[in-house]
Amino acid sequence: MTPAKHPLSRRTLLRRGLGLGALALGGPTLLSACSSGSGATTAPDGTTALNYQLSWLPTTEHSGSWIAADRGYYRENGLSVNFLNGGPNTSPDTVVMSDKALIGGSNADVVSKAVVQGADLRIFGTRFQKSPFCLLSRADNPINSPQDMIGKKIGVAALNETAFNLLLQINDIDPGSVEVVPVQFDPSPVANREVDGQVVFVINEPTQLEVKGIETHTFLFADYGYAVFSGVYFAKARTVQDNPEQLAAFLRAERRGWEANLADPELGTNLTVDVFGKDQGFDRAQQLLESKILEQIMVTPDTDSLGLLALPPALIDQNIKTLNAAGIDVSADQLFTTSVLDSL
Repeated sequence: MTPAKHPLSRRTLLRRGLGLGALALGGPTLLSACSSGSGATTAPDGTTALNYQLSWLPTTEHSGSWIAADRGYYRENGLSVNFLNGGPNTSPDTVVMSDKALIGGSNADVVSKAVVQGADLRIFGTRFQKSPFCLLSRADNPINSPQDMIGKKIGVAALNETAFNLLLQINDIDPGSVEVVPVQFDPSPVANREVDGQVVFVINEPTQLEVKGIETHTFLFADYGYAVFSGVYFAKARTVQDNPEQLAAFLRAERRGWEANLADPELGTNLTVDVFGKDQGFDRAQQLLESKILEQIMVTPDTDSLGLLALPPALIDQNIKTLNAAGIDVSADQLFTTSVLDSL
């Protein structure tokens, strides 16, 4: 079995209607911190209270944050952090621009589109060094690379068409050489052999099949030229300039939380299922698989030398090239800043 397993799909959550929208999550070290000015206030205990708009629902993909809150890492860095749930109807860039959160989580392509449209935002760190986009196939009929897709039936949901077409472009593959089959966000077409492969997230759909006893195979788009940071941390450019110490304190705590989770993925799983996502009905085994697979897209030789959450210069350049190829006319200086990470 090749690497790629995980739990509950984002799309499965949608179909089950589990807690969508922006919700504040409580916890022993969390304080509400809504602000009409900067997205941060002074808490009664003297710490800086701020809102963090999550990129998605409270799954184990936020394990580092749960641990930072539970173990007091935020507080040790002078912060009280309040989490706001993400979801399909939440736009993190809008939340941050309206000062309802100091920090937001999203993907580089989403933030770049907001920047092009006039939002003065900067990405100052990233959870995932590699995009979680992957091509899922069955282990008994594996598709090992983009070239292997030629002549095959590939399931592509409408929202994934841009990423898939860009992968073809980057790898000089004629779109006409691949039979694209419209699908929804459900891996059953692969399970039922209706398609040979399907575009999914490596931290989502593959393990839905694995838990059913279907052996899977994947390859990451990121390993074939598709460079788009996922799970980025971003804030207003004004915040980066005026309050960089708050962002640095946040990243210090996040980094410690993620280091702990990578060492023991059950930590984040238990906090997800029992505390921060306890009202979501998550399956513990699936969440543990997601927690374990995060290492595949978080840890690289770059993070070994620069630390977790890094923005390696070479990857910034690759991201800009990928975004430009997708028609998003943005520069590195407009989208990224390494000043916060450099101060850690």
